[in-house]
Amino acid sequence: MSRGRRYGLVMAVDRLPAADPDDSRDQLGAALAALRPLVAAQSGAWAAAGGESSGDGVLGVHPPVRAGAAALGASLLRSLCHHQPGDFPGGWFDSYLAVNRRVAAAVAASASASATVWTHGHQLQLLPRVLRRMRPDLTVVMHLHTTFPPAESFARLPEHRALLSGLLGADVIALPHQRAVDNLLDLADRVHGLPVREGRITLGHRGVRVVAYPLPADIAGARRLAGLAPVRAGGGRIRAAMRVSGTVLLSVAGWDPADAVEQRLHAFERFLATHRPAPGEVALLHVACGDPRTPAEDAQRQRVDRLIAKINGTHASVGQAVVHYVRAEPDRRDLTALYLACDGILVTPSHHGTVAAAHEFIAARGELGASVVVSELTSGVADLPGALAVNPHDTGAFADAIASAAGRHGPAPRARHADTPPALDSWAEHLMTLVRARGAAVPATPERRTRRLSTGAHTRHTRPGGYEVGGPPLAARRVSGR
Repeated sequence: MSRGRRYGLVMAVDRLPAADPDDSRDQLGAALAALRPLVAAQSGAWAAAGGESSGDGVLGVHPPVRAGAAALGASLLRSLCHHQPGDFPGGWFDSYLAVNRRVAAAVAASASASATVWTHGHQLQLLPRVLRRMRPDLTVVMHLHTTFPPAESFARLPEHRALLSGLLGADVIALPHQRAVDNLLDLADRVHGLPVREGRITLGHRGVRVVAYPLPADIAGARRLAGLAPVRAGGGRIRAAMRVSGTVLLSVAGWDPADAVEQRLHAFERFLATHRPAPGEVALLHVACGDPRTPAEDAQRQRVDRLIAKINGTHASVGQAVVHYVRAEPDRRDLTALYLACDGILVTPSHHGTVAAAHEFIAARGELGASVVVSELTSGVADLPGALAVNPHDTGAFADAIASAAGRHGPAPRARHADTPPALDSWAEHLMTLVRARGAAVPATPERRTRRLSTGAHTRHTRPGGYEVGGPPLAARRVSGR
C-alpha cells in the first residue's frame, strides 16, 4: 500500500476474507471473498479488526493487547442475537471499544472525501458512531448477517446504549430479515424513545434507514463446484467410506446452541427408535465446524459428544455407525463434496434465520435430487417448494420429517428453488446503490422529540475509556410452491 493513498470504498470487517471464495470456511467468508472483485474494481481497501498485516489494498490495524477479549465479546453478542444467554466477562467492553477505535482510525486516515465505508460484523458494532465523529463526511453502511434480538433481550445488556449508539452512527443498517429490522426499530422506539417511521430512525437532523437485506445463497458457485471432477471424486470417497446402502442425511453446523444440533440428534434418535432401520440403511453425517468460542458453545460440544456416543452405543453395530461424526473446517470444495455424498440435509436453526445452505445443497445436487428438512422458524421457507418444514423443538414431528426424508413414508420429497436468488456481485452492487443514495436522511418529526441515549434527561452517560453514549447519535408440512 502506497503511503498516503486514499480510497473511495473501504470494507471494515471482523476478518479478512480468503482471496479465493472456494477457500472460505463458511457462507459469510465466501460472500465477503466474492466481493473482492467489486472492491478491487473500485480501487477500494479492506480493514480487519483481527489485525492482519497491511499490504496492497489492506489497511494496517494494530490490535490492542486484549484483542482476545474483544473477539470473545463479539462472539457473545452473536449468541445474544441468536437468543442465547451470554455471561460477558468484566472489562470486555474496554477492549471491544479499543478495537473499534483502532479500525476507525485506520479507515479515517485512508478514506477519501465522501467515501463509502461498508462495516460488517459484531466486532465492529461501535465503528459507525466512532467513525462519524472522526469523519462526518463519510457514508457508512452497517451490515449484520445474523438476526437482531428482541428489545427486551438486548436491553438487558448494560452496554446496550453504547451498542445502539454505535449502530446508529451508520446511514444504512442492513439486517438479514424483516423480523430483525422490526426488533431494532422497536428497541429504538419503545426503549429509547427515538422517532421511528417507515423503516427510518430519526436522530436530530439526520435519519438512519434500516432494511432487510439477507445474504443470498451462492447457487452458481455450488453448481460450478459440483461439476468439478476432484469435488465429485471427493463426494464419492465420502459416500463409500460410510458404507450406507440407503439414505444419508447431512447436518453441518458450528457450536452455537441456536443451530439446534442437539434437537437434530434427539429427533434422529427418535426416528431410529420408532422405525428401527438396520445399520447401513439410514445414517446421519454430522460435521461440526470450527472450535467453541464461548462457554455456552463449549458446553454444547460436550453435550453433543455424549449424545452421539449414546445414539451409536444404542443403535450402531460393529463397524457400522448410525451417526458419522466429524470435526472439521471444510472449505467450499469440501462442503460441496459433502453435499454430493448425501441424499438429504437438515437445516433447522432454533431461531429466525436463513436457509442459504439448503439452497446451495439443492443446487449442488442438481438432477440427483435433494431432500431438505428446514425449520419453520427460519426466513425464506416458502422459497423451497418440496422441503419439509418442522418446529425443531417438536421432537416427534421432527423425527417424522426425517422418516419422510429417508423414504419411510413413500418416495422422499424433492425440494427445489421457487426463485433463483441474486448473484452475490449484483446483490452487493444494489446495496451500494442504496447506500450511496444517502436516502437515510430525513427531517426530525415535529411531534416527537428525540431522546438522548443516556441514563437520564440531563445525564451524559460515559463508558470507561471515554466513549460517550449520550447525546444525539446516537408437525411436518410440505412447503407448497408459489
